[in-house]
Amino acid sequence: MARMTTRILGAIFIILGVVGFFQSFDTIFSLTINHNVVHLLSGIVLLSLSGTEERSKLGAKIVGSIYLLMFITGLFTHTIAGIMLMPMDDVLHVLIAAVLLFVGFKTPATVQSSQSSTIEK
Repeated sequence: MARMTTRILGAIFIILGVVGFFQSFDTIFSLTINHNVVHLLSGIVLLSLSGTEERSKLGAKIVGSIYLLMFITGLFTHTIAGIMLMPMDDVLHVLIAAVLLFVGFKTPATVQSSQSSTIEK
């Protein structure tokens, strides 16, 4: 689950990072060059750590924590390192954080093998 989620979100981040250089979404989001670079880096980190389920969980925890911090910071300020944050950015940051942290910290289901016991007479 973590592997697929980090691959999908990683690809989406890279696509948004590239598209953000050519298309402006100023009415909803403020995508500056710094913002696009952060999206590209987020996508690269998620994709580079999506090789195994365990590494995907680690990537989800790292990137999810960063986006949670961005959300919390966005509640108190509207500019971080040249990145202007609009209210919709905060909504997306908390949603991304929730998905990634859920995937990263979700306890994996353990498979228990049922062994049949034989009763000797």
